[in-house]
Amino acid sequence: MTRLARSSLLDPLRHRYHEFKLIARDPVLLVSLLVTGAFILAFIVWPLARVIYQGFFAGAGHENEGAFSLEYFQYYVNPKYTEQYWYIFWWTMQMGFGAAIGSTAVGFLFAYTMVRCQMPFRSAVHALTLVPTISPPFAIALATILLFGRSGLITKELLHIQYKPGETGVYGLGGLIFVQIITFFPVAYLIIRGLLERIDPSMEEAALALGASKWHIFLTITLPLLTPGIAGSFLLMFVESLADLGNPIFIAGNITVLSTQIWIAVNGEFNQQKGAALSLILLLPTLTVFLLQRYWVSRKSYIAVTGKPTGGGTGFVKEPLIRWTFISLTFLVLALILLLYGAIFMGSITKLWGIDYSFDFTHYANALDRGLKPILDTSFLSALATPIAGLAGMVIAFLVVRKAFSGKEVLDFASNLGGAVPGTILGIGYIIAFIQAPLFVVFIIYLALAYYLASLLVKRFWGRTLIVFIATLIGTSFNFLATNEKGRQSLLANPLIAPFSTAPIIETQMWLNILAAILIIVAILSLVFAQAGSRRIIFITLILMAGYLLTRLVITDWTAPLVVWGKQLGGIYFPKIFASLAGWLNLFFQPPLAILGFTYIAISGFMMERWSSLVRIIVGTALLAAFAALTFYGEALALVGSPYIILAAYAVRSLPASVRAGVASLQQIDPSIEEASTPS
Repeated sequence: MTRLARSSLLDPLRHRYHEFKLIARDPVLLVSLLVTGAFILAFIVWPLARVIYQGFFAGAGHENEGAFSLEYFQYYVNPKYTEQYWYIFWWTMQMGFGAAIGSTAVGFLFAYTMVRCQMPFRSAVHALTLVPTISPPFAIALATILLFGRSGLITKELLHIQYKPGETGVYGLGGLIFVQIITFFPVAYLIIRGLLERIDPSMEEAALALGASKWHIFLTITLPLLTPGIAGSFLLMFVESLADLGNPIFIAGNITVLSTQIWIAVNGEFNQQKGAALSLILLLPTLTVFLLQRYWVSRKSYIAVTGKPTGGGTGFVKEPLIRWTFISLTFLVLALILLLYGAIFMGSITKLWGIDYSFDFTHYANALDRGLKPILDTSFLSALATPIAGLAGMVIAFLVVRKAFSGKEVLDFASNLGGAVPGTILGIGYIIAFIQAPLFVVFIIYLALAYYLASLLVKRFWGRTLIVFIATLIGTSFNFLATNEKGRQSLLANPLIAPFSTAPIIETQMWLNILAAILIIVAILSLVFAQAGSRRIIFITLILMAGYLLTRLVITDWTAPLVVWGKQLGGIYFPKIFASLAGWLNLFFQPPLAILGFTYIAISGFMMERWSSLVRIIVGTALLAAFAALTFYGEALALVGSPYIILAAYAVRSLPASVRAGVASLQQIDPSIEEASTPS
């Protein structure tokens, strides 16, 4: 190979290396990329990759178990199955596009009415509009069946409709798209409303003063500026609709979509390979719509927030006919929503819907008796996952819109994958990925964070590599001595270590005490060797890190009296409430050690540059060794059976909405506002 050819092959690698060096100059950007990349790799890409991998290999029970197989992909070209499988794919696309168009349209209707038409009772309307977002997706399907099903209150009791054989009524593709629209449109409403409120009204007012009609202004100013929100809403609604499982199971009737086909394959046929193969098929339209959305939005600029003073943006539509048309349509949809949720409430206090409408409150007693603790725990984990998804989504949106680096399109797309597959598939992926320690993923994340920390200690590549290697070796060796009797005995057979053969095995409590002691020693050293202006904050940070590490040893002892107290209070509910409260406190103070190790490495990176050069290398290596021990102790990230796996799943499922809202908002804000606020 000629020198020129070798140079052309190495050019992309050199470009990526120089790009990484430029990113490393901005610590906030680098840490943001590392943290968000680690989150997406561990909790989105890795579980889905494990599921998709199964789609290409025969599963348990197959005669060629473990062999490479395209069996379920071939069904789309096999004449025996082609018609059935393509019908299912076509129905899925109809549902996705119908729900996306309808949800975006209804969301736009509500947003435009609320912002531009001086909507009466705005606070109440806004609150009621958000009700579908806090209820299970299948709640709307259930309410639709209660009202419009074969034994529905409206269809049977009021309209006396008698269905003939073969008539599906509300069951089918039309009913499914209807419930999907009502279920998901509030998210589109929130995204589009946020953009409408940020549009500078002076542009529309200037056009109006020049004689342009309201319709012309809407088409040439308002609608183009809303393009990011409309495109983002459409993509999100499409993804959410395709991934939804509850509504299709309830109301699809004879129509089968990919999400239910996947669920049947996994839970009915116990065929994980088929479910995984179909999941990959489901990702293809999501990827296609994502790329089209990116292309459409990237063609123009949509800046509407420039930093210049603006007037109010409400009440632009003052013509009575137009204004009250929008308000009336909004109230009609809102009345339908209230009717649906009213049916759910009435069904909950009715003895047997469709047969006996007498009041019966025993359903609530049974629900609270059997399900109080699950209700409390679900609410708590959801509340905890919401800020995680919101913060992660805004960081990803900022990186995608404001920063230029290779792979940001991959970051944007990967953040949507958690909502692009049915929850069943994501759950299976989590079980496969986290039933044992995913050491490959843990090592990749640790290596990236460790190299980031080492880059703050020395400038040369080989020096950084040596520090990472030494610190990792020390940390993992410490774990080996702490947990493995045979390993300890083999090491003590060495003549140099034999004099210490009487030393006992380090138990978990002592192991954590030693790691906390390292942090405390470094904190004390910071009072002498850290920069004068940073000593206090470094000392406090390290002490808090050590204290938090030690708290996990005693938190169960502190929360145990809560459980006892709940039992002493007696009754049906107090023991469950206090048991849940104790579990919540334990969750806060006993995170997976691998995640704690990752977090401590990232935090330490912000402190390293505030030490004198020689001490910095020693302190940084010692801290990295301690955090390596934290990261690789025991079954790192084996989350199955812990609440953290549910927390991660909730955050991942909510991430697409957060990212799309953040991207749409940032595309409207002029970057010069941020540049003007940057210190010179």
